[in-house]
Amino acid sequence: MAIESAYKVLLWVGMLTLSITIFACLFRAILGPRFTDGVVSINLIGTKAVAMIAILTFLLEENFLADIAIVYAMISFLAVVVLSKCYLHKKHIAPRGTETANTVTREDEGL
Repeated sequence: MAIESAYKVLLWVGMLTLSITIFACLFRAILGPRFTDGVVSINLIGTKAVAMIAILTFLLEENFLADIAIVYAMISFLAVVVLSKCYLHKKHIAPRGTETANTVTREDEGL
């Protein structure tokens, strides 16, 4: 019994630590000077949320939460991929009439 209560205390401390670091990542995502800071921070927040859901699976002894954690991990991954794709698409394809030496025009892409 003492070991089980020690595990529960350890898991709750882990949840508290993860929640504090989620707020730190959110702070970095908002104030980060570059776009990549925000994307990495959002990805880290998603990963920490999955870890928190996994910890809740053990604490509450509800097995369906593991399925929710897997689905949330897939959604978080897809969100980062879509954000990156939109950013790269916007950055590398210039609107018509604003061509520079470093950008690719719509005609070059075949659009």
